[in-house]
Amino acid sequence: KTVLVTGTGGFVGFHAAVALRKRGDGVLGLDNFNSYYPVSLKRARAAELEKAGVFTLDADLNDAETLNKALDLCGFSHVLNLAAQAGVRYATKDPDSYVASNVAGFTTLLEVVKTRTPPPRMVYASSSSVYGLNTKVPFSENDIVDRPASLYAATKKSNEMLAHTYNHIYGIATTGLRF
Repeated sequence: KTVLVTGTGGFVGFHAAVALRKRGDGVLGLDNFNSYYPVSLKRARAAELEKAGVFTLDADLNDAETLNKALDLCGFSHVLNLAAQAGVRYATKDPDSYVASNVAGFTTLLEVVKTRTPPPRMVYASSSSVYGLNTKVPFSENDIVDRPASLYAATKKSNEMLAHTYNHIYGIATTGLRF
C-alpha cells in the first residue's frame, strides 16, 4: 500500500504516518505548517518522520497542482486526510481559515482523487463535534447531526456530505472517522 497522509505536522497525522510506515506501507506526508500550533513542533515532527522514511511536502490542500504531482509520482492506493484547521473556539475569530482548509481544501483533494483510475480509497477525519446540540448520550453514528454548535463542526459535517456526494457520483470509497 502507498498512502498520502495529510496533516503529518499534527499529533494524529504524525503518529498515523509512523504506524503506517512501520507496517511497511509507502507513506508521503503533506502539511501546510500553519501557525495555529507551534510551527517548530510541526517541523520537528516532519524531521522525525524523515528519519523514519516519510517525507513531508510543505503544501496546502488547496494546491491542486502539488496534489496532482504527488498522485502522479506515487500512485497512492489510499489517502488519509487528517489535515484541517483545528480548534473549535478559534473558528469564531478566523472563520475563513476553517472554510478554506476544512471545506475548500477537502474539496480540492476530492477533485484530484476523482481523476485517478482507480481512485485511491480515502479515509478522512470528521469530528465528534458534528453531534453538536444533540442531548442523547452516548452518541451514535446513527444520530442526526444537522444541528452543529460551532463553525468547526459545520465544516466537518460539510466534509461528510461532500464525501458522500463524491462516493455517489464518482465511486470514491470514503470513510469518515468521528473522533
